[in-house]
Amino acid sequence: MKPALADQNSKAGLEAFTKYWFALLDYGYATGDLKTWISLTGPNCEFCSELKEAIDSVYSSKEWMTGGKLTTPSVEAKWKAGAATQGVAVQVIQAEIKYFNAKGPVDRELTPESNSGVALIAEFRGGAWKAISLGHLG
Repeated sequence: MKPALADQNSKAGLEAFTKYWFALLDYGYATGDLKTWISLTGPNCEFCSELKEAIDSVYSSKEWMTGGKLTTPSVEAKWKAGAATQGVAVQVIQAEIKYFNAKGPVDRELTPESNSGVALIAEFRGGAWKAISLGHLG
């Protein structure tokens, strides 16, 4: 459930939105359901599109993933009052992903565990945040 704070145009609101957005992405990894995540993601976010395509390719081929749990232990908005867009530095930890189908493990290279820094750029419009860009830091 989306926290009410995630709809506030404030530093705390942006940080709550960012945590929620990554929780929805985590749900997408687990289920293949990215509907709500996509609704909160701008159409020009290239890295977001790549993530969606990767998840869709697994689930559309009647496969599924295990593992892949996403956590965001550090979320810090780089708040600039009055700015049209806002940036958030996020530490994203993702558990190893393994791939399966009805016959068992799929002959696909597993995705190793990762711990990375990403920058999320969001825009507040129409009373809500939307992620418009995502990329790795450094």
